[in-house]
Amino acid sequence: MDDSVLEEALPKRHTKASLERLLGRPRFAYDVESINECINEPVWDLLSRGGKRWRPRFFELILRAYSHPEHSKLAAIVEILHNGTLIIDDIEDGSELRRGKPCIHRMYGTDVAINAGNAIYYIPFHLVTRSDLPEGKRLGLLETYVDEMIRISHGQGLDIWWHRTDKYPTEGQYLQMCAYKTGNLARMVAKMAGLLCDLPREKQEMLGRFGESLGTAFQIQDDLLNIVGDVKKYGKEIGGDITEGKKTLMVIYAAKRLQKREAAELKLILSAHTRSARKISRAIGLIRKSGAVEYSREVARELVSESWSEVGPIIPQCPEKAELKGLADFLVNREL
Repeated sequence: MDDSVLEEALPKRHTKASLERLLGRPRFAYDVESINECINEPVWDLLSRGGKRWRPRFFELILRAYSHPEHSKLAAIVEILHNGTLIIDDIEDGSELRRGKPCIHRMYGTDVAINAGNAIYYIPFHLVTRSDLPEGKRLGLLETYVDEMIRISHGQGLDIWWHRTDKYPTEGQYLQMCAYKTGNLARMVAKMAGLLCDLPREKQEMLGRFGESLGTAFQIQDDLLNIVGDVKKYGKEIGGDITEGKKTLMVIYAAKRLQKREAAELKLILSAHTRSARKISRAIGLIRKSGAVEYSREVARELVSESWSEVGPIIPQCPEKAELKGLADFLVNREL
């Protein structure tokens, strides 16, 4: 996705005219420069770092597969929204790095980052509310957004709560958390695309389920990269999930498969929220020993494979169909 598409929804720097288009004419007076410094600058600091941007690509491929590429600019909605969730997520996790640079809250302050992250949950939806789409489609897009954002917040809540407590979720509970926290952004993308393509509700839901599977598998793979990835390619601190005490699929599996003494040791390290390189390395060693890395990788691959077998038949035969399958394969086979 080209930055110019994102700039249509959120300029890199506001002018008085662009700010009036967003907020309306001021009753008193704008401080345009300060608004740029407290919202646009930190947001574009993150956006300009790139990222995989696979969700807008996913959106565009569905539109093209069903011959509706004219709606492609709406892909900016989910990419800007996604970056808002990253800003907030990094604060909640106490993270240091994002895409190879300090997190936004480390650079601009927690208060600025929270406000900027929250602001861009809504700003891109001016593309919908001020579009020439029929009223029914505008309403449908907004309803989809609200429904999926509610699920995302509940998934994030579970993830936070589990690493603040001694509770160990079941594998099914973990997968549901991932489906809400990460899967629902891709589910949102697919359902919106299906709606814009005038697909029946049943097919919109099938595409949404496929998107949810991609997002869930992506989260599992991201968990894997946090443990066994290359820091230069990963762009975040390796072992950060150990410090946070996250109950990932690997941890849940390892806690059940390791000998009692080793499982207790792993849980103790996680509960300590340690930054000790030695202890983090020990935890990773225990996870590897249990076979959890291979198991989690296979769960992600099976999830995508099963979902593709369901959705593949409803996607028209076209180059975009092959690209969708290739995207799905890439997301679960990123370099470890």
